[in-house]
Amino acid sequence: MSDIDAVAGMYNIIERGEWTTADYQLPIEEFVSSLDERDLPKEVCVVGLEDLLSEEEEDARDNLVSVMRAEMDYLNNQHPLPTIQFAVECEFQSVGSTFEVEIDGEFYSLEPVFGRQIKRRRDGWLVTPFRV
Repeated sequence: MSDIDAVAGMYNIIERGEWTTADYQLPIEEFVSSLDERDLPKEVCVVGLEDLLSEEEEDARDNLVSVMRAEMDYLNNQHPLPTIQFAVECEFQSVGSTFEVEIDGEFYSLEPVFGRQIKRRRDGWLVTPFRV
């Protein structure tokens, strides 16, 4: 196991540059495809979440969430549990019991993608269960 900053068995949303990421990095579209095909590496860093959150078209976001929900039992039944990071180029803002990211001066909630169980692990590092 490598020394990346992530909790196995959870989605880890981290600020890029603050934490050590997995060597294997996938764009969002490839992550969705790999997860849907159940061909995901045991350690992966997903990039491009900012683009997905800031797009006006919701189809890509809806597709990501749909695949994440469809494959949550698959992920939870892997041994060892997969280590999945989402690295973002922006800072997190706490808003009540949820979190937002600022992208080009606009704020976008992480809740539509990761659900309501997002917790701060450390500054610049959020975690949420695979059950989104």
